[in-house]
Amino acid sequence: MKILLAVSVSVERFHVIPDIGLGYLASMAQDAGHEVEFLDCIRHRLTMDDWELEVAQRKPDLVGIKSYSADLHPVGEMVERVKRVSQDIKTVIGGPHPSTEGAEGFYRQFPGLDYAFAGEAEPGWLPFLKMLETGEHDFESVPGLAWLEEDGTIRGNEKVLHDDLDSLPLPAWDMMKPHEYKWGYSFMTNRYPAAPMILTRGCPYLCTFCGSYLITGRKVRKRSIDNVIEEIKILKEKYGVKSIDIVDENFVFYRDYVMEFCNRLIDEKIEIGWNCPYGVRLDRLDAELVATMEKAGCYALSFGIESATNRILKEIKKVLTVEQTIEKVKMVHEAAPKIMLQGFFMIGFPDETEEEIEATIDLACSLPLDIAIFSPLRPTPGTAIYEDLVNSGVIYANLDYDPEGMGQHYFVRSYSPVDDDTMKKLYRKAYSSFYFRPKVIFRLLTHTKSKAQAKTIWNGVKRLMMRPITKLDIRKPKEDSVETAEPAGASSQNG
Repeated sequence: MKILLAVSVSVERFHVIPDIGLGYLASMAQDAGHEVEFLDCIRHRLTMDDWELEVAQRKPDLVGIKSYSADLHPVGEMVERVKRVSQDIKTVIGGPHPSTEGAEGFYRQFPGLDYAFAGEAEPGWLPFLKMLETGEHDFESVPGLAWLEEDGTIRGNEKVLHDDLDSLPLPAWDMMKPHEYKWGYSFMTNRYPAAPMILTRGCPYLCTFCGSYLITGRKVRKRSIDNVIEEIKILKEKYGVKSIDIVDENFVFYRDYVMEFCNRLIDEKIEIGWNCPYGVRLDRLDAELVATMEKAGCYALSFGIESATNRILKEIKKVLTVEQTIEKVKMVHEAAPKIMLQGFFMIGFPDETEEEIEATIDLACSLPLDIAIFSPLRPTPGTAIYEDLVNSGVIYANLDYDPEGMGQHYFVRSYSPVDDDTMKKLYRKAYSSFYFRPKVIFRLLTHTKSKAQAKTIWNGVKRLMMRPITKLDIRKPKEDSVETAEPAGASSQNG
């Protein structure tokens, strides 16, 4: 078959990065004899009309699109545009949103969609392609697949995790061409060309605001270090990659694994920088480990700190206390002073007070951080905090509501006792209080090593601080569906 895999058209995400999830699927399909093309609509700044033209010109048999919850509208329109070109082209979506929403939900959100994958798509990907190719359609045997029967019945299979990560082919770097991505990774990525890599999958932690376990499961699985080093050498030698973004959920979960990785880089004199932009667990770090990471080329780390209130941390099941967090961040700074540090904070938890939010801002300013990211609470389907808000009547399962409420990088509405206007001011205050300080500006300039990094930071600042704040009330269903609206937990497959 001829397959087109695409990163969705989106005005929401300012970062531009090769999608290694699609890269794995592309390699698997290519190895199985299919003709595969990869299209990054964000990198190429495609409009919907551009997308429709690309589909018409490429004439694929199957179009696969990755969907985040914040991209519901563009992904839905992309599916519609595919069907406008030809009803014979099959469509399949995967990624975070179908993994957390549940089949019944996203089939209402994506009219015309043929198939979807929840969780890790690799276990069911090749059987799925073979069935489409042969016309057998025994979909009940395909892990993680959801589909529509001819009578309109929505069917969905259980997710299965891919245990042997070494058995997967390396992502299709020849299609994604990391050396052609000139900017747009994390704020911390300071050397280009850069490439993302996943060394481990899975998260055993129970944070109430996070649904990553719905995609990659609770068990932490890891690639062999030989397999990882092989990929790094290919990226370095073939594509000139100078930096690796390790985008794992739990890279430092196994201490011995991280030490082995670092020692291989050191012993084999593999000169490549690397960082962990999506966060590492502070409670898994110690001075010796951090110092070894720095020696092995690590130049930046991120931490999910979230709140300055032990009550809130306990409610969201973060495990660490505020006091332990402060101690650990200072330890990392002292053990590896050259490593750039980024902290993630979240404001607006359901019962969080204005004083507690102010305390979080103060904590961010008191820690030896170079970058701080403040995120308004964005309850997404499948998370414990979402279900709590549903059960308390704050959010309803009207699946037609505008996904602007899933916005990634800006304030939409308050879910806490703090009113919307005050929350907006606190959100702005958080950024101005942290960044409008000479020592932070100096440290940020010191760590900024390239024009590409400066461009990424500037585009991020524009998104985080300058985007018009929208207000959307999804606390009650639309008037035309009052009779049928019900809490999400009542009908969602995973609610």
